[in-house]
Amino acid sequence: MRTLLVLILLAALAGGGWWWYQHRDVAGDIRVLDTATLDYGEVREVLEATGIIKSQVGAVVKIGVRATGEIVNLPFRVGDHVDKGQLIAAIDDRELQAQLKQTQADLDMAKAKAQYTQRNMERQRELYNKKLVDRDTLENAIQTADTAQAEVDRREAEIEALRVRISYTRIYSPIDGVVSQVSAQEGETVVTGLQVANLITVLDPTRLEMWIYMDETDVGRVKPGQKVEFTVDAYPDRTFESEVDQIYPEPEIRDNIVYYQVLCHISKEQAELLRPEMTTQCRVIVTTKDHVLALPNTALKWVAGEQAVFRTTGLGENATVEKITERNGLKLGLKGLTHSEVTSGLSAGDRVATQLVLPQQQPAPAGGGSR
Repeated sequence: MRTLLVLILLAALAGGGWWWYQHRDVAGDIRVLDTATLDYGEVREVLEATGIIKSQVGAVVKIGVRATGEIVNLPFRVGDHVDKGQLIAAIDDRELQAQLKQTQADLDMAKAKAQYTQRNMERQRELYNKKLVDRDTLENAIQTADTAQAEVDRREAEIEALRVRISYTRIYSPIDGVVSQVSAQEGETVVTGLQVANLITVLDPTRLEMWIYMDETDVGRVKPGQKVEFTVDAYPDRTFESEVDQIYPEPEIRDNIVYYQVLCHISKEQAELLRPEMTTQCRVIVTTKDHVLALPNTALKWVAGEQAVFRTTGLGENATVEKITERNGLKLGLKGLTHSEVTSGLSAGDRVATQLVLPQQQPAPAGGGSR
């Protein structure tokens, strides 16, 4: 009987010890590798997303040619700067110039004939008034004069049409910019048809914008005017700033995920460094709190299913570690990307562990410790 009681007592002690080991406060067994001192600062809630640099609407112009003929002048190459109104290409217009000269001669003849018929009509009208000619003779003179004037109008319209066609042989840049693409060379013949043949593409590198692809779960917190920070791979150590301009209402679906385009303005100073189609890593600043107790997120640890902060005091062998959770006063406010706001449970000047080693729980022995 005594032996049985001893065995029962030992089993109870072993089971209770194992329960305590599984549920003990690990603060006394951890090893702190690095710490940080709490202070007042800024906490920001941000949304991270991927974006892309794009040229603004109207900043890229594909300049075509509407005339058929040989390219006799194409002075610019890719990368060259051009000014608005500067000649960038010329097509051989000798045939059109010859047609213009011929039509001009025909116009001169038509004008001479029109002048003669006009004077003849006036003479016939005087004779008719004196009853020296009949009505048919006068009407015939009027008709002849009208026909001659119509011929003059037709020739003038032909000349205007030729001048328009000749203007197509001289291509001028509609914007200030840089040549980004040249589709032909001097000596080549361009033939126009139903579509305008693209000759040169000019872009204005100072007119850029950024498209941020925001997930549908986050887009509701994005508003025009919010600050945006972004980086590009070309300048990994530099952070650019912008702000939300507008949110496009039409979604874009990629891999069955719904995104919305958030448009951000790019300044001319930034455009000097950025290029179209660059990928950006963006942070939209949703909420900012200044002068709050800022806890590094690296100090927040998950222990036994709850968040904990380990406050340290002292140095070396005399150092002590205290685990603080929601159960003993820790309360957090705004949670940011790198720091979170502490509203209670910690104070400015407290040192907290940012890197530590927690003890590993050992698996229970066979039999659950009841032997």
